[in-house]
Amino acid sequence: MNYIIFDLELNSKPFKNRHPNEIIEIGAVKLNEDLDVLGTFQSFVKPKLYKKLFSVVKNKTHITQADVNNAEDFKSVITRFRQWIGKDYILCSWGHDDMHHLKSNCEFQRIGSKWIRGSIDIQKQFSRISGLPAGHSFSLKSALERLEIPIRDELHRADIDALYTAEIFKRIYDKLDTQVVAPQNKAKKGLIGGDPSAGRN
Repeated sequence: MNYIIFDLELNSKPFKNRHPNEIIEIGAVKLNEDLDVLGTFQSFVKPKLYKKLFSVVKNKTHITQADVNNAEDFKSVITRFRQWIGKDYILCSWGHDDMHHLKSNCEFQRIGSKWIRGSIDIQKQFSRISGLPAGHSFSLKSALERLEIPIRDELHRADIDALYTAEIFKRIYDKLDTQVVAPQNKAKKGLIGGDPSAGRN
């Protein structure tokens, strides 16, 4: 079984409505059960609803309008992402928000989301392992600093954040509480993953 440590960047709206914040970048690292890196994934995504990036997003991520204008649409990127993930995996992210946004974007675009299940919230697990009380959590930057992992790249880019999150995952792997993972097919250490047969900082 492989661990897919992924991160998303969003074109987050400065207002509220019924539409999800659209994903504009997906970054991921694939680790095997020995925690070796098998590969990486990165792709920008062309927004469907709000085609122009909001200024706060451009300032935070340094993603340019040209990056998303020249990108594939969400359906095409997700198809490639799922092919890259493979069949024996568990999704892992820093916090629960990316899992929510991944699923909500799929549902909004009418793409099957059954493959988005059985996940590990690395932020929650790291915060627990570090002794924080329930309801409190470390930011990605704070966690890297606590573990003395040098931050050589600017955060708030999906591929970079995924790489750093994978480093944290490897550091805490032996201390993971596997009971917090949604029950799916059992795997090493009781961690479980999904089968894609159907379709923050």
